[in-house]
Amino acid sequence: MEHLSLPKEVATPGPGSVPYVCKEEYDGGPFLTYPTRRKGTNPLGNETEMVNAYINRVSSESITELESFLQTWLFFGLLTEIFGDLFTPSSFVQSAESRDKPQDLSLLNTSQLVPMVEGWMSRIEAAEKSEDRRVQYEHIATCLRLTSTALQAVKSAFCSDFNPWIRRSIASVGELLTQATNRAYTIEDPEKDNRCPGNWRLLYDDPQSIIQMKQNGLCPNEIYRIRSLFISAQTYHFLTWMKNGASSIRHQQCTEHQCQANHNHLGQYKAKHRHDTCECENYFIDISEVIRILSRGSLPLLRIKAGSTLDETCVDIVESSPNLKYMALSHVWADGLGNPHSNSLPKCQLQLLSELSRPFSEMEREDDLFFWIDTLCCPVEPPEAKIMALNQMKVPYNGASHVLVLDSSLRDVESSALDPIEVCLRIFTSGWMRRLWTLQEAALPRKLWFQFKDSAVELRQVWLKVIEIYNSEIGRRGLALDITVLYRALRHFFHAEEGDPGVNLESVDHALHFRSVSVASDEPLLIGGLLDLDIANILDGPVGSRMQRLWSLMPGIPKNILFNRGSRLCQPGFRWAPESLLISAGGQDGRLRSSDVDHNTGHLTPIGLQVRLAAFPIKMASAPKGLPKNPWNMYSQVDENNILCRNGDGVWFQIYSKYNSSKKADQGPNRPSLHSLLNSGIQFQSLLLESAFRFDDSPESISGLLVHEDSIQNGSPRVISDMIVGIGKQLSTSETLLEAAYQASRKLLSDDITAKYIDLAIEDEKEQKENPLYASLEAILEQKVMDIGENINDPRVEDAIKTHNSGGTSTFFPILVASAYLGRYCELGPMLPRTSQWIVD
Repeated sequence: MEHLSLPKEVATPGPGSVPYVCKEEYDGGPFLTYPTRRKGTNPLGNETEMVNAYINRVSSESITELESFLQTWLFFGLLTEIFGDLFTPSSFVQSAESRDKPQDLSLLNTSQLVPMVEGWMSRIEAAEKSEDRRVQYEHIATCLRLTSTALQAVKSAFCSDFNPWIRRSIASVGELLTQATNRAYTIEDPEKDNRCPGNWRLLYDDPQSIIQMKQNGLCPNEIYRIRSLFISAQTYHFLTWMKNGASSIRHQQCTEHQCQANHNHLGQYKAKHRHDTCECENYFIDISEVIRILSRGSLPLLRIKAGSTLDETCVDIVESSPNLKYMALSHVWADGLGNPHSNSLPKCQLQLLSELSRPFSEMEREDDLFFWIDTLCCPVEPPEAKIMALNQMKVPYNGASHVLVLDSSLRDVESSALDPIEVCLRIFTSGWMRRLWTLQEAALPRKLWFQFKDSAVELRQVWLKVIEIYNSEIGRRGLALDITVLYRALRHFFHAEEGDPGVNLESVDHALHFRSVSVASDEPLLIGGLLDLDIANILDGPVGSRMQRLWSLMPGIPKNILFNRGSRLCQPGFRWAPESLLISAGGQDGRLRSSDVDHNTGHLTPIGLQVRLAAFPIKMASAPKGLPKNPWNMYSQVDENNILCRNGDGVWFQIYSKYNSSKKADQGPNRPSLHSLLNSGIQFQSLLLESAFRFDDSPESISGLLVHEDSIQNGSPRVISDMIVGIGKQLSTSETLLEAAYQASRKLLSDDITAKYIDLAIEDEKEQKENPLYASLEAILEQKVMDIGENINDPRVEDAIKTHNSGGTSTFFPILVASAYLGRYCELGPMLPRTSQWIVD
């Protein structure tokens, strides 16, 4: 895969080779019909079913045969279809002898791919504009979608057996062709007009890549972040082989959910010396002078006066003024420059700060540039002084001429030897990017610098070079786009570029993804600062209720916050509100989406969040008293967090718990199950829906919130949230099966055996099991439901049973009948419109 960029220093053993495994040359015919020519009749069904049928047919011969078939079709066939006479297959195959491989093995070589793509793009762009262009674009997009579908099928079914380098090579070529096609055919609005697939990075990704990243020294939490945030296979390939050196040992105890290396246990924290062998004393700042300056609404600024020895080092403290230039330092406390116990640092570290500030002094033509660092300038105590400093945490970074970032992983690397792409990727995968306060420290300053081993680099200047790469190098467009997305997400809060989105809770929520903080009560201060809310108001009160005060200041709250998984606040009126927006792992599910449309925004009231949402009234189906609770132990393995639902039109749904009760008290192992909530006897339960519900045969599900009514306030129901769930409509074959079982159960309810159960009126399950008459009735019931299963006269139902009962068990359909008979499903009322108003707590 020579067309993909690699870092300056590639981790060992380096990328693998892509074997050439084609057993025959591509026949030159149409791409879309190659499987028919090669493997026979075109199977019936949609695109996915057709591809799966071909792959299953070929794989039944051998995985080797499948690898050969797909490389011939999806690599050589795709390039032949798109590039025509520009493509010479032999130029993409080389002898393995020159690559220290067996002489009888040939390898793919894609070093000519990017020049060929550039030549093709020039030809397309120079051609006369006509209606044929759209037809050509649609055809290429169709070929790429078919390629993507085939790779997805292979990855799903044969990930561990199919050669990963063959799959990766096809995926990386597919991504490059997608980017080149969209640019050559001038697709200006990707969201509206793009017809090409965008999942190539997912098709490249596999467990071996994760193992390689860990061996390279990347933190498992950072790997998860990379897999969630970067969308290009080009970026993923680059990062898979980027060596991270000294950080490998630090991350041995880290997990996907948290970086232990950068997590500060403040009670055990110790400031580090510049060198392990150093034993110099700490320098304690004159904290009374710092507090005096803060009380005047100014910043304390520092200037180090280095003596002939470390012992003679001291620090001048001055009060900030409008014309006084200074630099602010942003750092990862885990690197040792913090101190939660006192406002002091080892003198050797002061010497380091003096050295690092010298280039900026020269830049500003100052003899000694003043600087600000939180460790010395934010009082540890008394509490009221600390509050003063926290109240103006935006000021130091907003007013600084320069902000310099110190991160140990960057200070081990020389920037002068690196391409702008690698400089940015090392910055965006550093530990500094995963800490909470550094988000604000990155968003505020006019000039943001990062200290590497040899010099500091200014982020915007490097990013501008990346933009040049984006505009001029199609082979690295994916890399440049990933970097640009992260750069804008980092800087747009206070220094927006043209086309950047506005600042709102959604953009803050996305920026917080994968960040962490050692002091949980700092989170609302950071969020409030980014949204330009009143920080003094958030600070004014108990530390534990800061998040509540933050939510009370929000001018408009996205209503889909109700479906955001995680712990909630416990205070009445705020039990809908997330306790935190920090998510260290777990993907994008539940992230916020802001909107300027009023019906998409919630409004805070003293008793909850007022929203407009569609909803289903929901209740457990009623069954006559006295029916058996668990005949034949049929519910011994029932999933208590899944349940089937039926509406009055015979449409069937499945509801499942997302395993996060919306009440903080229910976050542990004792949280109630979905079944227990629905069987609790609570009246007036509803299922609020996050978005419009599709009643077609789509497999997609949406989020819902199970609530129960507490009271009526000004004509609107005030409801208490119980559980976040997913809801999806059953596919047509499943619905046929379920409705047939339901109708059979209705007949069973009018049978004499039901009347006999009712007459016995035994409610307790233990008493049911011990009563001889009840046991005999249970045997009769079992035979009746089995008879129903054996006397099905509807071909549609029979086909549905064959589709879903792959194991061939005779009790499959009878159990569905019994479940409906005993009321083990929910009934949904008519869907209420999305203009329905609720007050949610």
